[in-house]
Amino acid sequence: MPQNVIVNGETITDQEIKAGVAILRQELETREGPLTLEQRMGLRNHVINDLLGRLVVCQEAKRLGLAPSDDQVSELAATLVPRGDGEEGCRAGVDEAVVRKEALDRILAERLIEHWGKGVKPPSKGEIREYYKKNRERFQQREMVHAAHIVKNFDAAKDVTSEARELMAELHERLVAGEDFAHLATQHSDCPENGGDLGFFPRGTMVDEFDAQVFDLPVMTPTPVFETPFGLHIAIVYERRPAGIATLEEIGPSIEQRLLRTLQDHHVEHQLTDLRRKAVVRVENV
Repeated sequence: MPQNVIVNGETITDQEIKAGVAILRQELETREGPLTLEQRMGLRNHVINDLLGRLVVCQEAKRLGLAPSDDQVSELAATLVPRGDGEEGCRAGVDEAVVRKEALDRILAERLIEHWGKGVKPPSKGEIREYYKKNRERFQQREMVHAAHIVKNFDAAKDVTSEARELMAELHERLVAGEDFAHLATQHSDCPENGGDLGFFPRGTMVDEFDAQVFDLPVMTPTPVFETPFGLHIAIVYERRPAGIATLEEIGPSIEQRLLRTLQDHHVEHQLTDLRRKAVVRVENV
């Protein structure tokens, strides 16, 4: 006998449940092969449990005033529907109402999780320090350099222009004479952002030709002009970090984010469990 499930006064219809069962069965059999009778029998309860969880999340988000505008739902819905013939707006064979409901549910869930996450207190400095002490061996890092470069890009299949070589030779002379590297990079590099600063990186991040120049380079000494598949470069190393265990100062922000995400995940899990526990659920024959 068909049955609807009523959750806090809202209905999950038997049709929704059957559609969910069909989709789930297809996904599982595509991935794992034919299901046993026992597995097929359990699909309905699995789908009801999933739909119930989604519904109480949406209900709570709406209660807290987190519902999106129609335009926001439409914007996300448009990204969830493939273009059937390459023309924008083609929705042949797609149920617009189903797509909009999926978009609305996603936005409500994301906003509720974000809302819950904001209420979680970040870990204290003492907690961060304690985590570092207990897990120091996990923070091994490779040798790293903090470098910047000036680059004139070119197509590797073409000859480098004499103008580019002359400019880079001139810039190298000016750097050796003491001019500011970041200033010249901002003015002349094809990658001028942040004065050509590349931040810290280990061996293997850049191409071999670049690593060969910077990993044996004295700090604050510009390289000669050198060539990689991407162009002509002059590089400088601002700082080095030897291989070894990262310091608390270096790894602290990362630990803080990791601990905060764990706290938020636990809080969200607790909130979801509480919502489901408080939900008033009844089954209705139809």
